[in-house]
Amino acid sequence: MTIDATGRVILVADDDPDDRMFAREALTAVASGLDIREVADGIALLEYLRDPGPERPFPDLVLLDLKMPRMNGFEALAEVRADPTLRHLAVVAVYTTATDPEFVRRTYALGANAFLGKPTTHEGMVTAMRVVVEHWFTVASLPPRGLGPEGP
Repeated sequence: MTIDATGRVILVADDDPDDRMFAREALTAVASGLDIREVADGIALLEYLRDPGPERPFPDLVLLDLKMPRMNGFEALAEVRADPTLRHLAVVAVYTTATDPEFVRRTYALGANAFLGKPTTHEGMVTAMRVVVEHWFTVASLPPRGLGPEGP
């Protein structure tokens, strides 16, 4: 059974094209109507978030890899939380292959809403994305989409 995510936007920030494809396939398997966008690093993430438009809709949820070139996920998360026009982005789920307790602690200290270890199998990724989509799009209340606390 798929979850109706019509009108919802997820932005996947990951430098590995295979991992982005892996996430896209899992999200598509669990959610119908979901708009999945992708960027390859923290700089591209911030550019996307700071300049939304018809071709770049502001996301409801960001899935952020921590280990990326140019600007890693920790740095990008710190920038998002420091920016008054972005910090309301209440749903930043951080995922990575790292399970080091220090990574988890640091991720939450920087203001992430969740830490998700990156699954290594298709079934594991589908299960993880189902939980993410169910929680953020059917259980949790999200702030209005757009720049700043007042919206676009």
